[in-house]
Amino acid sequence: MFNLNDTKKMTEAALMSALFVVGTIFFVSTGLGYTFYLDFIVPIFFVVICLKCDIKYSILSGVTSLVITGLVLGNIGTAIWASQSVILGIICGVLLQMNITIMDDLVYGSILSVLLMVFIDIYASKLIGYSFMQEFKGYIKFFNNKEVANTMYYLLIAMFPFGMMFSVYYLGLIFSNKLKILKNNSKKKYNIIRNFKAYSRFITCSKKVFYGCSLYLLIFQIFKFMNIEINNTYLITISTCASYLCAYFIIRDGYNVIQNYILSKYQKVSYARYALLITILILVLAFKIAVLLIILFNIILDKRMDIRVRQNYILDNLMN
Repeated sequence: MFNLNDTKKMTEAALMSALFVVGTIFFVSTGLGYTFYLDFIVPIFFVVICLKCDIKYSILSGVTSLVITGLVLGNIGTAIWASQSVILGIICGVLLQMNITIMDDLVYGSILSVLLMVFIDIYASKLIGYSFMQEFKGYIKFFNNKEVANTMYYLLIAMFPFGMMFSVYYLGLIFSNKLKILKNNSKKKYNIIRNFKAYSRFITCSKKVFYGCSLYLLIFQIFKFMNIEINNTYLITISTCASYLCAYFIIRDGYNVIQNYILSKYQKVSYARYALLITILILVLAFKIAVLLIILFNIILDKRMDIRVRQNYILDNLMN
């Protein structure tokens, strides 16, 4: 049985769906849809719907809107592109409402975005003959070294969805705050983003996410060491891009924790700067060893003083 609140949310979702359909037809018909509308306005629009009407009505709104738009325009390419934007917007909307840290949001969102974009690329390449992965392959022809070329290729694929996801996440927060629909966890995350300079030191992943990324990276390296090959191109792309993203978050988050420990224990900024220089040097000379040392230092700090829980406690106190 529907209650009054459910009816209200369903009505609002239906109105927003109608607005989406009209907007999409207008922008695509005028040629503006392929510039900024499908890439940014559509996902931000569905972030707002998700925060306003909850996930089930957001999904219902997305499906009905895409079906109507596809039937009216008769353009498969537009429908595929729009579906990617709709799903990305819903992902960001759901993450904003979850009781997890912003860094956890970014880890989950970036990996899900890679999965989404590779999945969409499979269908786009078969139906309309366009593939952003093939386009990125054209960019790496300038590199003579095959290993460097492959690294750049997977980096581009990993960075593209991560950049899109972060942009939608951030802009969705800003627009939702303007509309005054933020509450609880999303409101808290907006306040952290708004005061990022003051809070950045204490924004970290949860232990579950940090060590989950570490475990994935360990398994990925074991597979490479044992020469266990994956024959599917798309699975190789997803697993490799996920490993690059995990490595980035481990380095960023792990070093942040170590730096905070140094600053709190010794009260000297110069020590933190020396630690940063040493970390950069080891990353350049021996990347895998540097990542391993960062993980080990974090394990020690978490075992000795549960430092991630302490940092979240400090962040909560600063916000209050």
